Amino acid sequence: MSFHKRNYCAFLWHAAFLALATAFTDINTVLPSLVVKAGGGTVLIGLLTAIMVGTPILGQLLFASYLHLKPRKKSFLLLGIKLRVIALAAVAGALAWAETLPGNMTITIVFLLMFVFASAGTFASVSYTDILGKSLLTEQRNSFFVNRQVITSLAILASAPASRWVLARVDYPGNYVWMFGMAAMLLLVASFGFWAVSEPEVEPSDDSLSFSSVFRAIPRHLREDLQLRRYILLVNLSGFGLTLMPFYVAYASHHYGLTGEQVGTYLLVQIVGMVLSNILWAKLVDRFGFRGVIRACIICGALLPILTLVLAGTPLPLFLVVFFLMGMSLSARKIAFSGRLIEITTDTNRALYQGIVGATSLTTALFPLVAGSLILTLGYTPVFLGVSVLVACAWTVTR
Repeated sequence: MSFHKRNYCAFLWHAAFLALATAFTDINTVLPSLVVKAGGGTVLIGLLTAIMVGTPILGQLLFASYLHLKPRKKSFLLLGIKLRVIALAAVAGALAWAETLPGNMTITIVFLLMFVFASAGTFASVSYTDILGKSLLTEQRNSFFVNRQVITSLAILASAPASRWVLARVDYPGNYVWMFGMAAMLLLVASFGFWAVSEPEVEPSDDSLSFSSVFRAIPRHLREDLQLRRYILLVNLSGFGLTLMPFYVAYASHHYGLTGEQVGTYLLVQIVGMVLSNILWAKLVDRFGFRGVIRACIICGALLPILTLVLAGTPLPLFLVVFFLMGMSLSARKIAFSGRLIEITTDTNRALYQGIVGATSLTTALFPLVAGSLILTLGYTPVFLGVSVLVACAWTVTR
């Protein structure tokens, strides 16, 4: 087996088992429902979303400016994965002792551990993107991102019934103990794929810089690279819709309540949307490239807040359209944005550019905190409508 084919298969192995783990700790359904079950509201949901989404974005510059100087990054990737496994297992342990812990201690411990999980994910993600870019031939990229998303969606779909069963049949907090425990085990199995990766050594370019130099050089990179500027603007504008998704569960709870069975149903419908939409995204990639899928992601992101407001209070089966469209949007984003970043970078600047993207995505990183407070103050309707407009503006960047 050739070097490229071996790595291709290894990355797909990781994607499959990572997807199985992701279903048990889904950021848009499982985590916000855990906050609500623990007695939290929109502000705490916003804080947890900021930890899960904002920490990786803000940490990318720090880690990327260090890692882009390293000719090999596999050991750093494995370190990040190990820390994530430990963090998930520790969350399961904390929830197992939830009834014996005083006051808000449980939720505090969970938030701290998820911060470790998100930080370690950032460390791993920078290494992952760089190694992946070096491992694929140009003609393999489109097929890899589509195949990865198909495998990911099928794996999540396979684990969704188990997640739904656990949430519905086991009482709180035991159901979440099982969820995080299984996620830790599956993530450990996913890491085996990285042990099989054969990483080529690529020496950093002569103009590679330290963290402080990289930070000072950001304006120069932005001035000189139009594609990078467009990508950053696209990430920021579309990111408003991404970070609003966890609030849909809280909004639904006001109209339908929040049982474990309902959370499992939301997750299952979201995953079905991801799986079925992959057929459409594969055709769009073949015909229009990653830009076509990015445009579809923008359309979904702009429609979601409006549909949530319109369908709330209707029979629950009709409201599930929101979670189906959410799955479509997530699938499109995972296929298109990673592929687009690799397209506009090279083997020597990929990790660096990923760090720059993170450093310039402050609106996405901070918006969940602002959204939680705004919803508490103004209500859901103004915030949802405002986000819809902001996401729609991202269309102009794709032109």
